[in-house]
Amino acid sequence: MSERAAAGLRTRRWSAVLGLVFALAGSRANAQIAEIIDATGDGGENILEAPIGIAVDGLQNVYVVGSASDNVFKIAPTGVVTEIIDATGDGAGSALDGPFAVAVGADGNVYVTGNASDNAFEITPGGVVTEIISLTGDNAGNSLAGPAGVAVDASGNVYVTGFDSDNAFKIAPGGATTEIIDASGDGAGNGLSAPTSIAVDDTGNVYVPGQFSSNAFKITPGGGVTQIIDATGDGAGNPLGQAVGVAVDGSGNVFVSGGTSDNVFEITPGGQITEIIDGTGDGQGNLLSGPLLIAADAAGNAYVPGGSNAFKVTPSGEITQIIDATGDGAGNPLAFGYQVAVDRLGNAYVTGYLSNNAFEIRTGAPTVPLLSPGGALALLATLAVLGAASARRPRLRASPSGPGTR
Repeated sequence: MSERAAAGLRTRRWSAVLGLVFALAGSRANAQIAEIIDATGDGGENILEAPIGIAVDGLQNVYVVGSASDNVFKIAPTGVVTEIIDATGDGAGSALDGPFAVAVGADGNVYVTGNASDNAFEITPGGVVTEIISLTGDNAGNSLAGPAGVAVDASGNVYVTGFDSDNAFKIAPGGATTEIIDASGDGAGNGLSAPTSIAVDDTGNVYVPGQFSSNAFKITPGGGVTQIIDATGDGAGNPLGQAVGVAVDGSGNVFVSGGTSDNVFEITPGGQITEIIDGTGDGQGNLLSGPLLIAADAAGNAYVPGGSNAFKVTPSGEITQIIDATGDGAGNPLAFGYQVAVDRLGNAYVTGYLSNNAFEIRTGAPTVPLLSPGGALALLATLAVLGAASARRPRLRASPSGPGTR
């Protein structure tokens, strides 16, 4: 990390009073929204510009990618903001340029793709930065160009998509790198073009959408590749245009967003395809436009960013707008919501690409500083009692008008 990474830590104290209000409210029907980072970044010399990727770990630390500021920030539950990687990359000659996506493993290791530097890095909880893949890809002739999506499974295997090389790689914890899909897609005539994101389920199946091929594939641990959706969408008149985002829930249901068809589809493990949201959004005047990088939680709720808003779609089909262009309603707007992430409590997080910020939307249980397992449990128990008593210009060239083009 550069010297400026240690220049200053910015503390944003999330109000203890608000925490009590959230607990006393009882119902979580009305989301509480807080801006957790803005263009000032960590409040020192490290700014945040054009945030795209966002992820959250099991301790509710949030990670935000600055695609034009060439860095990644960690925001702790206490509000402390720290830059964990900058343009110098590993500080040993492998730079980070145009970072796009971020993922975090169960062990706390963070992974980020460098879309313009053709690489990806691992950042350990201790701050050690290592380049784990570069332009040479698997070093066997399969190169990585314009890496975009990144995901990590329970075993620590990391998956990276090459937006410009039309492929995806698996990087094992020991460093062995394997290309798991290429432009030929399933090898049966269904090709893969411009994979922007990637997801992995609990059993090691990997899911990759093709933005320009308007489809998505499932890759099994054994290497079998199957196209699970194509441009016809649900086959009932609702097409899929430019498949950008992909997510998978705890039951193996897969969600794919159509960046130009203004919709999201759910594909069950049995192959049934359903459009779960379209351009009408929640049907109450809050429209969905150009959904990009989506999320799903273990319970099957899908979270979808739109032009300057985001929606939650329940398994029963209930659609709720959880944030709009007013952002937190306190003067901090949301402009061009790019990606949504969700934590284990059901709280959602969204990046504002043009507003240079990120928000937490507390739709789940109250968020508390996890100082220690015992202390966290004690505080949660206390709050529960109180509640009861109250009754870089990425190579993808993203723009507000929709997904980018090469």
